[in-house]
Amino acid sequence: MEEKEIIGGELTDAPNVNYQKLFNKFSEIDTLPIPDWKPGHLLGFFCKRYYIQYNTKYKFKFNSPSPSKCFEVFQIKKLASMLSANPKILKEYIDWVYDTKIIAARKKLTSISFLTVEGLVNEYKFKVLLAPAKEIDRTTPLSDEYKKIFFDAGVALNTYGDLSFLNHMIDMPAEIVEAFNKLEALGFNKSLLKSII
Repeated sequence: MEEKEIIGGELTDAPNVNYQKLFNKFSEIDTLPIPDWKPGHLLGFFCKRYYIQYNTKYKFKFNSPSPSKCFEVFQIKKLASMLSANPKILKEYIDWVYDTKIIAARKKLTSISFLTVEGLVNEYKFKVLLAPAKEIDRTTPLSDEYKKIFFDAGVALNTYGDLSFLNHMIDMPAEIVEAFNKLEALGFNKSLLKSII
């Protein structure tokens, strides 16, 4: 054991314990709800998509002994300041970049900094985030993600009409209030329900 320490450990080791802790967080993305993701989780998701795309691990720069100050974490934080601090939006953006800009264009991604190219971020904002919402009426089905939130609160909903009806309750139980809060944390705009009769 001492011999290993003298010669610097294994070739597969992370540069230091702090990086190993960061890399250990990557597997949490499979179980941790997206609204609870931190920069390390988003970085892990980026690396997962990278591996799926290229069948090789993303190469870190290791430019700082502290992962919180490393180039890759800096890029994730920069992206959050450019686009949104909502992990769901950032995850969807990473998916969009891979699906529309890397896979479709057969691009070879060499750095995570590609995510923070201003033109790319602006394109996503205007084409996806600020795109006119599709028409929603009372018969429009809710996504499974939305249904589950209310199912966990004890209510079975299927359509936006059901959701609108529930939203008009006078004495709303705490579980339902909490479900609506979770919905908004995912980026749902409650004002949509005003136009649904």
